Amino acid sequence: MSEVKNQAKYAPFFHQLSRENQHILLIHGKEMTARAGQTLFYEGEEAKYIYLIQKGIVRLSKMTIENKKFFLHQKQEGDIAGEFSLFNDMSCSMTAEVVSDAVLVKFERKSLEALFSQNGEIATAFIKLFARNTQLTQAKFSDLLLYGKTGALYSILIRFANSYGEERQTGILINWKLTNQDLAHFTGTSRETVNRMLNDLKRSNIISVKKGCILIKDIDFLRKHLHCERCPLERCTIS
Repeated sequence: MSEVKNQAKYAPFFHQLSRENQHILLIHGKEMTARAGQTLFYEGEEAKYIYLIQKGIVRLSKMTIENKKFFLHQKQEGDIAGEFSLFNDMSCSMTAEVVSDAVLVKFERKSLEALFSQNGEIATAFIKLFARNTQLTQAKFSDLLLYGKTGALYSILIRFANSYGEERQTGILINWKLTNQDLAHFTGTSRETVNRMLNDLKRSNIISVKKGCILIKDIDFLRKHLHCERCPLERCTIS
């Protein structure tokens, strides 16, 4: 359970900034609210803003060749929802949908570019953020390509445990209700396939489900399958 115990080593983007830089960043944006189900931007459209999440959850997804939704990231308080395409005139590579009612601060390109020219620390923080997001996306695709549907499911369970996990005497409880359809979207497979794989894990006493939340009883089993025992926490979250 060492990953959960060490969660404090990784903090969302906004909380990594100094108090002074947090204040400076906020005054360059505009606060807004968004209801659950609202879409902030669509894959393929021009990027106009990036968003700092002050409250709520925003999920980023892509459409597959079969026109199915594939979840890639789930951003929470302190995270940024947006893409580097804002600064290079490219279209959005993902769709951002609000999962739970949110309070956001949106930033325009010109405002951020002016800020970056004045504050190198904030500019560097954004560069590191977008580099990390790229690594996270690549890692998720890598798990899927190298270890198939089973590996993709194990990877998602580990990432949710690192992001929402709470230690219990019997294991790590993912304090976020995940439906089989959610997991199917996160792993690029069908709900029926996810149901079969979860049942296999239950029979092997690797997981159990309590009130819609998954309890991982043996997270080392999942890690060993993916050869990720030494994977750094900042590269192994759902965000």
